[in-house]
Amino acid sequence: VQAPADVTWWDDLDLALQAQAEGQDVWAFDGSKLKWKEVPTALRELEDLRYLLMSRNKLESLPSWLSSMTDLRVVIADHNRLTSFPDVLLDMPQLVQVSMGENFIDGIPLDIDRMTQLQFLGLWGNVLARFPASLGDLNHLEVLDLLHNDMTEEEQRDLRAAGRQAIE
Repeated sequence: VQAPADVTWWDDLDLALQAQAEGQDVWAFDGSKLKWKEVPTALRELEDLRYLLMSRNKLESLPSWLSSMTDLRVVIADHNRLTSFPDVLLDMPQLVQVSMGENFIDGIPLDIDRMTQLQFLGLWGNVLARFPASLGDLNHLEVLDLLHNDMTEEEQRDLRAAGRQAIE
């Protein structure tokens, strides 16, 4: 995750909330390896959060209130138990980086192009077998990581062609 060097990463939610209450900027939270089964509701109080890491937990979904975090730019939820692409992310056009590798996601929503600012999408190591043409409509997308999914050669060719068209 590329955050500016001067950004402090918090990994204790209580300390992050306390720091925010004391007037500190809390822009980055690393909730990785905290054994979360669900995202703590208290996290929504970090209103200025821009970077959110939630890798290596036990998450099966992301909460709908996440879309109220309008400053959030990066969401990383690799190595969880997600079985579908979280719809809440579609309501967050400001996101520039999303990674949900090593989950059990079986599809990409047809309206993925609602994520208009997306530059990086990591869905490696899932069980994806179909890829919507709307991926080609993500005008800012620079990296699409679909390694280790169930793609046919034809789908790989179509994705490469869509990527070239988006660049041109």
